[in-house]
Amino acid sequence: MAKLDISNVIRVTLLSALMGLADVNTSALALITDEVPIPAGYTHGVYLSPQGVATDFGSSSDTYRLANQVFAQTPNVLTGKGYLVIIPREAAAAAQAATIIARFPVDLTKLSATDYKISLKIDAGSDADLAIGAIDSTTLASAVSSLNSTAVAAAGATFSAVGTVASATLTLKSNTTGATSALVVATTATGTDIATLIGMDSASVTGAAAGIERVKDAILRTYQSVNYFGIILNAMPASGDLTELGAMLQSMDKLLFVGSSSSADIAGLFTTVLNSGYTHTRCLYYSVSADKALDFAAGYASRALSIDFSASNTAHTMHLKDIAGVVADPGMTQTLLTSTGAAGVDCYVDFGVPKVFTSGANKYFDQIYSELAFKLKLQIAGFNYLAQSNTKIPQTEQGMSGLKSAYRQVATAFVNNGVFAPGVWLDPTTFGNPDDHIRNIKDYGYFIYSDPIAGQSAADRAARVSPKVYIAGKDSGAIHSTDVLVYVEA
Repeated sequence: MAKLDISNVIRVTLLSALMGLADVNTSALALITDEVPIPAGYTHGVYLSPQGVATDFGSSSDTYRLANQVFAQTPNVLTGKGYLVIIPREAAAAAQAATIIARFPVDLTKLSATDYKISLKIDAGSDADLAIGAIDSTTLASAVSSLNSTAVAAAGATFSAVGTVASATLTLKSNTTGATSALVVATTATGTDIATLIGMDSASVTGAAAGIERVKDAILRTYQSVNYFGIILNAMPASGDLTELGAMLQSMDKLLFVGSSSSADIAGLFTTVLNSGYTHTRCLYYSVSADKALDFAAGYASRALSIDFSASNTAHTMHLKDIAGVVADPGMTQTLLTSTGAAGVDCYVDFGVPKVFTSGANKYFDQIYSELAFKLKLQIAGFNYLAQSNTKIPQTEQGMSGLKSAYRQVATAFVNNGVFAPGVWLDPTTFGNPDDHIRNIKDYGYFIYSDPIAGQSAADRAARVSPKVYIAGKDSGAIHSTDVLVYVEA
């Protein structure tokens, strides 16, 4: 008698866990150097100690010296589960085109006007209002095709994009390369100016001739092939290169640490960085020499990027911290301290013991670092919630509850690590029920709310877009100084 399959009664299906994205490493630090590595074919290297750097670049190299500064700090990038990645600039790079990367992703479906224009100067040409017209946001490709209108193409520039039509990061390039390749975007176009809407307003960039690669081009070449969050350099960039680099990094969720020994940079280049709103560029001053200023920047960056955001009570501020291997700046005076403070430049001061002094004029480092880490971890959490389900996430309040739960785990972690803390919500802006907003901030340190599913537009529902999610967090702040009033009774 034939034996029948037990699956007639019991049916078991093995489901493999779906792949998600790894958590972003906010302690990975890149050293971009113009020194030539010793091994042939070297493109980049990842290091957990300075010894390997000595092997690959020589023990007398600037690269090895700066690597020593990185790993000498306690804590350092390793504490945050990070590493040092060294990227040599290409000695014989090809000529590069002038390139603008948008400061933020844009929802192209929201660009609903029909008379878009962009005021653009390309290479040696004159300023011109270039007609774009309506944006076909059916797909990302159709939207990019709209941006590359007849006028834009004829003028000699090309738009491209990565992401999705609802969250696209745009890039604009001149069609020429070399030192004369240039793009200047204004915000004076007639009709509906599109530059501000796509994060490219008031941009001015140049290309590069063939030869030693610029830092900007080294980042554009490598940022998608190797993961790094912070950047230090083995040489202070020229003024124009730094401001262009600062503009690009403001859109890239990366942090640049630059050190200068020139007091003229305080009121000059570093104040330009401040006034331009380039908070992702952290300016440091150390008067002794150019090399010592770079040492200070390397040590500062490693100490600064040491937060393990998944651990408890790890958040810190750089104010009054020690930088191992660096003595207090002997050239600091009260006048210099005042001027660095006004320019948002951090320095290393002798208070009887050497300590970092930061004014927060260009925002405090820990604010920028924590905000970027929170943003990136929310992106990963949201993506993984959607990507790791073996079934669909229903477009219902139940589905939204699961999505918000993924975001809630990130917000809770940021309370545990000390970035957020329960407190009083002082901003007049609230969302959802104001009482719920205020109470959740007071009790938990954050509040998460989403618009009701029932209020979705037909277009958003058809596109399977979730209702907008709103998140408020109460920064725990930090005590950097204190005033004491003493009464003495006779």
